[in-house]
Amino acid sequence: MSRPGEATRTQPPAPGPSPPRGQVAEVFRSYQGEGLLLGRRQVFVRLAGCTVGCRYCDTEWAFVPPVDLARPGGRERLRNPLAVEQVLALVEAADPGGSAPVSLTGGEPLEQADFAAALVVALGQGPRPREVMLETSALHSAALARLLPLVRWIAADLKLPSATGRVQCLQEHEAAFAGGVLAGRDVFFKLVVDGDTPDEEVAAAGALIARHAPRAPVFLQPVTPLGGSPALPNARLDALVDRLAAAGLEVRVVPQVHKILRVR
Repeated sequence: MSRPGEATRTQPPAPGPSPPRGQVAEVFRSYQGEGLLLGRRQVFVRLAGCTVGCRYCDTEWAFVPPVDLARPGGRERLRNPLAVEQVLALVEAADPGGSAPVSLTGGEPLEQADFAAALVVALGQGPRPREVMLETSALHSAALARLLPLVRWIAADLKLPSATGRVQCLQEHEAAFAGGVLAGRDVFFKLVVDGDTPDEEVAAAGALIARHAPRAPVFLQPVTPLGGSPALPNARLDALVDRLAAAGLEVRVVPQVHKILRVR
């Protein structure tokens, strides 16, 4: 208790939590080569880091976060992890004066949920709000539920045991989609298949989608041949489409078009 005439001493306010920072692999503008927004120009924000490790992955280099990345149009390099404001500046530099939607991809964005959420909110504000498509493996239940209300589109890349070595991955998808979290969301599914993909896994994936989002488009994507990933004969492709169609799903067969266009 202070004496008369004595100034009251107050404790300084406790510092709040530091704004989240994220490990970023690259930011660039190109054309969407997969899924529902095929052919649409987007700004791609690729977050680094992924613990899934699909055998057909064509961005393995992004599994390990780079030390830094170049700022477009200059020699200065930005050191990871980046602040949200730095990524916003990179998006604007990639699409100056525009309002192209952002594809938040990886790696796996949900492995940096705090940063991804803050970035999506920031992208939707300001003089040129940008809609966001979240490209995700959809294996991280809590992070997925957190990001779903914030983004415009969800591209759920279903993972199969034969592609990942994760025996329980379809059960992980089941848990992530439980409770009707996909209801009312603009979601579509991608299923990458090659010559070794078992029919039974595709049928199980189709049944899972039919339980949780029966009206969502399903993009069956023949793998772009890489080392160790056999090409998919047409007869096998037809059989896999039949498996998904048997679950009452809308199936579209689309390869990686950006590979055909020879763009990133």
